[in-house]
Order: sequence, then C-alpha cells, then structure tokens
Amino acid sequence: MQGGPSRETGAQRRRALVRPLALAVGVHALLAMAQFGGAWFTGSAGITASAVHVTIGAAAHVSSLGGIWLSTRPADARHPYGYERFESLSALVIGMLLLAAVGLIAAVAIPRLIHPEEVSRGGWGIALMAASAAANGGLFLVLRRADAHLSSRILRSEATHSLADAVAAIAVLAGIAASYGGLLRFDPLVALVMGGVVAWRAWSIVRDAAATLTDVTPLDVEQLRLLACGVAGVEDCHAVRSRGEPGQVRVDLHIHVDPGLTVQEAHAIAQAVDARLRGEVGGIAEVLVHIGAASR
Repeated sequence: MQGGPSRETGAQRRRALVRPLALAVGVHALLAMAQFGGAWFTGSAGITASAVHVTIGAAAHVSSLGGIWLSTRPADARHPYGYERFESLSALVIGMLLLAAVGLIAAVAIPRLIHPEEVSRGGWGIALMAASAAANGGLFLVLRRADAHLSSRILRSEATHSLADAVAAIAVLAGIAASYGGLLRFDPLVALVMGGVVAWRAWSIVRDAAATLTDVTPLDVEQLRLLACGVAGVEDCHAVRSRGEPGQVRVDLHIHVDPGLTVQEAHAIAQAVDARLRGEVGGIAEVLVHIGAASR
C-alpha cells in the first residue's frame, strides 16, 4: 500500500521557491557589479575577494533555480520516483562553485599580503561594504522565512550563504578601516580569512548534498518501527528504510498481520500505519507499506 504525497504540488512548490531565489539573484547581481566597481576604485583586496565571492553566489543562485525547476517536475516513466534529487544535485554544484571562489580569492589576496598596498578612497569602500552587509542580512531573513515554510535544502544553503556574505562584508569593512591606521596587510588578510569561511561553507553544502544523493537515512528507523508496531493489528515490523531530503522523505517498511484477515482489513491496517507515521514524524512525503502474514 502506497500513500500519496503530502507536500504541495510540483507547480506550487516551484513558484514558492522561485520567488525568494529570484530575489537573491537580483541582489547578488547588483552587489557584484557594485563591488567590482568598488574594488577598482579603492584597490582593496578584501572588496575584490568579496566581489568574486558574490559573483559566484549569483551563479549559484541561477543554478539553484534550475535545480528547483527540475526537482518539482512530476514523476514520469524515466524517473518514477520524481526529480527531487535534482535539488540536492544543484546544491552540490553550489558547493563546487564556492570551492572555485576560494582559489580566486587566494590568487588576489596572497600577492597583496606579500607586497601590501594602501587602500585608496577608503571611505567609499566602507560605505559600500556597509550597504552590502545590510543587503545580505535582509536577504538572509527572507530566505530563512521561506525555508521555514518549504523545508528546502537549497533555501537553507542560500540563507547560510547570505549570512556569511553579510559577516564577510563587515570583515572587509574592518580591513579597510584598519588600513587607515597603517595596517596595510590587514585588508588582504581579511580576504584570506573570507576564503577560509567560504571553504568551510562549501564543504558543509557538499557534505549535506552528498548525504542525500548517497541515500544516507534521514530518519530514525527504530522510531519508525516502534510507531508502526504500536498500530492495532500490526504483529511485527521490519526492513524499515527511509531516504530523501528533509520535507520530502520516502519511507518503506514491512509489517506482519494476522493471516486470517481479509484483504480489506489488512489494507486498513496499512493505511493506519501510514497515517500514524505521517502524523507523528514530520517531513514524510510518501509511505510504502508491504503487508505479510504473521507466522503461527
């Protein structure tokens, strides 16, 4: 017995996810242009690193939109379980893009650390990075609010991305301010620290996406087994498995029932198991219950 999906339809989910991500693309595109201009105007390695990071972020958002579109397509003959994993695949691409950004940041910052240069027109740089921090902070709140309703791995990774961007902008601002006091190496040092933060975030995103793509179980199977065994008429439960992303988890399990029951009665017990799992464990999109006769 297979329960139907409990989440929103693909079209509804796609529309709900696209709105905040489209906003993220617009914000990051504007910030990338502003920061590249600011890097040229001030000569700051920190702003240059931030601009590279933000540009990669904009590309990542576009990748996310593609992943969202694919992940919410209905199941078909070629993909009978649907396209949900394309969302994790998109998150994996985001992580790889962030790793590429680390190399670009290092290429800009290391020469400046060896041969420090003064940041010119620092006041403009400070104002630009303050505005960038505010914009990314606002974007973080929007994405987190959307994720609270939709439970999307992409929205979580993008919200974390935006929060880190806001912190990085503040760090760059501090680096520019320090250059006024003669600490010329502080600006490229901040850029390298940003690279380290980006590397950590990239690893976190890649790790989580890989866990889904390699079918690491997202739920406690023993909890699921005990819940199923607690349903009236279930004499035993085994072979409990779960897979999928948070909010879109698929569960399948085997139950044993009295061999004297009719097909309708056994089916009703399976429906009760389905209902209990969905009701007591959040994020389950589908439950597949295999019915067998208990041995006597």
